[in-house]
Amino acid sequence: MAIVTTVVGSYPVKALKPEEAIQRAVTDQIEAGIDIISDGQVRADMIGIFAQKIPGYDCSGKGYKVKSKIDIPPEPITVADYYYAKSLAGDTKVKGILTGPTTMAMASSLAEGAPYQSITDPAFIMDLAEVLAYEARALRGAGAQIIQIDEPFFSIGADLEAGFKALERVTGEAELAILHVCGDVRPIFQKLLDAPVAILDIEGANLADLPWVNRELLQDKGKKISYGCISSNTDEVESLEIVIDRIKYAIEKIGKENLWLSPDCGLRLRTREAALEKLKRMVKAASLFEA
Repeated sequence: MAIVTTVVGSYPVKALKPEEAIQRAVTDQIEAGIDIISDGQVRADMIGIFAQKIPGYDCSGKGYKVKSKIDIPPEPITVADYYYAKSLAGDTKVKGILTGPTTMAMASSLAEGAPYQSITDPAFIMDLAEVLAYEARALRGAGAQIIQIDEPFFSIGADLEAGFKALERVTGEAELAILHVCGDVRPIFQKLLDAPVAILDIEGANLADLPWVNRELLQDKGKKISYGCISSNTDEVESLEIVIDRIKYAIEKIGKENLWLSPDCGLRLRTREAALEKLKRMVKAASLFEA
């Protein structure tokens, strides 16, 4: 049984035009041997890529300001890039990637007169969830069997009860949903096991400090772990031995059947050379556990 390898999403773009950046991201990920790739998230940062197209946002100044009620855009935001990546990918699967409604809300600001009480107003978060559910439905219609939702604010104090309610609205449109939460998820990991997704994507270092997590628990909760086994914080490429040891630890802890592999987070801030070598190193290490 082979271990599935994937990416968190973003890839180095430098000053390339979007189409060229997508092409490079797809080509590099396929060259590295990644099983489930992304389009590289090249259009903007994780908030801007959506906020610039969602009615209700004003992105003309600094940051992402909400001036009126959030509404569904006239057309999907990421589907064109998904189609292009898919056209380049051949038989390799391409996943859709969305920024979660809670993170979208908490990374925004409200203009005077905006129809929401605060950036944590459940009405605001649910309006964003409706937009992202529309996007997820469009991605699934375009052929995305897997959709990843990024919620980094879950690890820094977001209301998880409200966040899961909004998340469920989005993941209800996905065939298979992944939740990526970067940062220190140890204080909330028990709650994350009840998130409305099939796969939790986390930084691998967090798993070592959760002695109560094991294969039986994951199977009971119906969850797999996409385990961050290479760092996204440095251009230094880990040795093959280090990555092998990390994968071996994860297999012993949660079982190979419950394991996917990924970087800790997106690779946008890395050099292209480092990003490509890191992905190759991960795939090479994973291949050693196929028997």
